Amino acid sequence: MTVPVSDSPEKQASSRTSRLKQALEHAAHYLPAQGPIGVFVHHNTLHAFQHLPFEQAVTDAARAFQTEPYLSEEAYQEQRARGRILEADIDAVLDREADAEILPKKLTRRLLRKALLVPGVRRVNRRNIAWQVEEGGLLEHFRQDLSPTAARALASDSPERLWKVCCQRMPAPKPSAPVPPQRPREALLALPEALDLDQVIHPPLIRLTGAFLDQGVAYWPMPLKEQGLLRAVRHIMGQPFAIARAHLSKIPAEFRSQAARNLDADATVLEMLERLGVAESQWDAFIQAELLALPGWAGMIHCLEKDPSLAPHERISASLMEFLAVRLTYTVAALESILGDAASWKKRSPLPRAQDPLVHQARLFDAAQLVGLSSYTLASLSEAEFANLCKELDRCNEIERRRLLHLAYERRHERQILVPLSKHRALPPVSPSDRSVTAQVLFCIDEREESFRRALEEINPQIETYGAAGFFGCAIHYAGMDDAEGVSLCPVVVKPAHEVRETPLADDSDLYSKRQSMRRVWAKLTRQGSISSRTLFRGSLSTALLGFLSLFPLAFRLLSPRGYSRMVARLNAVFLPVPRTELAFMRDDDSSRDATTGLMKGFSTEEMADRVASVLGPTGLRKGHARLVLVLGHGSTSLNNPHESAYDCGACGGRRGGPNARVFAAMANRQDVRKALHARGICIPEDSWFVGGYHDTCCDQIDLYDTAQLPPSHRADLHRLRASLDQARARSAHERSRRFEAAGPNLSPEAGLRHVQERSEHLGESRPEYGHSTNAVAIVGRRAHTRGLFFDRRAFLVSYDALLDPEDQALAAVLGAVIPVCGGINLEYYFSSVDNEGYGCGTKLPHNISALVGVMNGYQGDLRTGLPLQTVEIHEPVRILFVIETTPERLMRVIHGNPLLQEFVENRWIRLATMDPEDGSIRVYRGDAEWEPLVGDEEPLPIAESSMAYYAGKLDHLPVARIEPPLHEVASLSLPTVP
Repeated sequence: MTVPVSDSPEKQASSRTSRLKQALEHAAHYLPAQGPIGVFVHHNTLHAFQHLPFEQAVTDAARAFQTEPYLSEEAYQEQRARGRILEADIDAVLDREADAEILPKKLTRRLLRKALLVPGVRRVNRRNIAWQVEEGGLLEHFRQDLSPTAARALASDSPERLWKVCCQRMPAPKPSAPVPPQRPREALLALPEALDLDQVIHPPLIRLTGAFLDQGVAYWPMPLKEQGLLRAVRHIMGQPFAIARAHLSKIPAEFRSQAARNLDADATVLEMLERLGVAESQWDAFIQAELLALPGWAGMIHCLEKDPSLAPHERISASLMEFLAVRLTYTVAALESILGDAASWKKRSPLPRAQDPLVHQARLFDAAQLVGLSSYTLASLSEAEFANLCKELDRCNEIERRRLLHLAYERRHERQILVPLSKHRALPPVSPSDRSVTAQVLFCIDEREESFRRALEEINPQIETYGAAGFFGCAIHYAGMDDAEGVSLCPVVVKPAHEVRETPLADDSDLYSKRQSMRRVWAKLTRQGSISSRTLFRGSLSTALLGFLSLFPLAFRLLSPRGYSRMVARLNAVFLPVPRTELAFMRDDDSSRDATTGLMKGFSTEEMADRVASVLGPTGLRKGHARLVLVLGHGSTSLNNPHESAYDCGACGGRRGGPNARVFAAMANRQDVRKALHARGICIPEDSWFVGGYHDTCCDQIDLYDTAQLPPSHRADLHRLRASLDQARARSAHERSRRFEAAGPNLSPEAGLRHVQERSEHLGESRPEYGHSTNAVAIVGRRAHTRGLFFDRRAFLVSYDALLDPEDQALAAVLGAVIPVCGGINLEYYFSSVDNEGYGCGTKLPHNISALVGVMNGYQGDLRTGLPLQTVEIHEPVRILFVIETTPERLMRVIHGNPLLQEFVENRWIRLATMDPEDGSIRVYRGDAEWEPLVGDEEPLPIAESSMAYYAGKLDHLPVARIEPPLHEVASLSLPTVP
């Protein structure tokens, strides 16, 4: 017989460490994935639950995070009252749910749920239900909004009699399960009721973590921060008399003890867990709860640990294990100071949950009225029938009703998009197919560009627009002329392998030297001013003198933001001249040509052809290029806005896409690249010229790059295009100004443009623009089938031609980028809308920037993640609807070939429909491989002469409309340009 040999202590320790790391990794999955606020990238807020179906995920997350899964029931009922949800939508949703008989020949599940949704249950107030019964008139009469059938059934009954029967049949509930503790920590420790341990440990933990992550706010950096958070904290807090608060008096000795024993983070956490009495089986829940107590700071540490390059200035050796070690050390030290040694920490019994029987009786009373159950019928029910009724009422609780109402809310949105789209597809094109094309403009797919594209096509029908992901296939590590370091301009899931630099032209080298000298002088003055403000003598002097003098430019900036901006621009033009520049994007030296590791300096010819083909191929621009092709990246510029990066291009990693457009155009203009493209079936005529540009979506400014290189034969074409762009940006600005109350009514397009320009320059403007707050649909297909449709800036427009993609390779590439990006944007807006405090970051007004990595409320708190209230206040929280021009069979082959896309689709994080490339028929995906044809025409397709005529005087989201400008009213291109 063999005697088992126990593992050695070293092997046991290694096993426990491995198990601890697994528990930490599991807990980290639930932390926010938002990086530093300067590189804000939209993502699914519930990425940790993405493997679950949407309805289950939002409910599970609501329990885990104490958040809301949907809008409130009152909000949905308000939408029903205003016609945003129709009874037909509720009927359609209930028809897809399983039905069952509740009371034989009297009531079914579907009828019960319909009654609970229309007209809806009354809110039961637990605190004053007794007063409502006795004094509030609850028993004086039945509800006035009952259906005719229910009212007839109760005609011979009385509220008092029905209430009495409800009380008799619904006795006081039996004692329920004890109230579960909010945190696993409270289940282990006998903490005094008045003690909130987080209030003791969070203030020093926040200050230390903020100092560790600091990117330049503090004058004195945290000592030893390069060695990690744990060593730095031990060095600082291990000093004698480092802590003055009584509850943390043991902290210095604790950290000195750890340092003396040279404990690393793993060993420290293991020791703290043991001293807290946390069994190994409880590690997952315990660690998760402790990290989620400060999810913003913990999530930032985890994010910078995974990708240190996201730090704005100084890379940090962040470690979530070290953060947990510091947190648990503070917890143990505080407990020992408050409760004594570990022997006094006893388990406590949870208190039983107190329940008021009146609440259940009132719910039954309300439901009985809604379904027309009289007191006689209710009293005659058998015990089994009554129990079945109560069971169904419990199943259709508030969360379930909100789920059903949300599905109805989304169904009406679906119908408002698909029915008009189908009608538009069946009509003749708005623009004749035989028109000559004078220019083509390639935009980002961003839904904010929808109004710009539509305005441009209204103004000049001879212009074609296309949409592609805003990095235009060029994943680059870019450094501008004045940048000290480069940044990644590509989706965050992509790591750029190519380096691109902006350099001054040789002829402007003297001008560049002058600019750099002036920048160095200004930097020294700024630094000295910052230092002097922190000294006693110079600080008091500068506050007295410079503080008074700064009053005048501050008043000028507030009273005339646009005028102040122009003055600054003129001063910059004088003192900081801008030399002409070019991009170094060619790999033309031996060292970079053969590079296999690190960043490669520029692209080879084949690599450039790959990038250009990856955009022109899927969009259908294989031939027929215009003489002028404009590639327009985008971003957003505003003042005093910590969330500015959230308005930039998500496809460029939360940064501005101008350099990507510029390098793409430069690549497409090279003859060797065009020759390589010709071999791939993309034929660019010799007289076609690409121009890169940048569109600021906040102020609607447009900058064009490298126009000096434009052939003389194309200058007239560029002049005409500029005129159209100027008019289009004014119209686009006017359209979005209708949502700004400060804009006022009856603005001209030029006044609307000036208004958005002032908003972008205003120091106190909390809504410089609304970002993606109108996003709701993504259409992947040919522009010919959406041209002339008014989507109210709600549609991501992705150019794709299924007729040129028989193997669906282009579709796979497009959807592989578009679904995660657009889906992530939409889901972040959804969750920040349904619970702005839980999933979003609340109002901007009390936000303070902390460590240059995030914002927090006031002077001390958790980092706020998600979107601010001012960004989502006009958003309709619906899951994005993808309408893809292909067939269901072709689409599902692509979806099943990509696990991430399959997760999005099969778990219903997005909604899906197809539009047949041949006949335009639309089919809607209902899950489980079920495709439902679109039928019905209840949604109209309004027709208007112009977008301005359609949206004039309206503030809310508008239905899809068809814009048919009369031919004699097409705008003249000789009009003066807008400033």
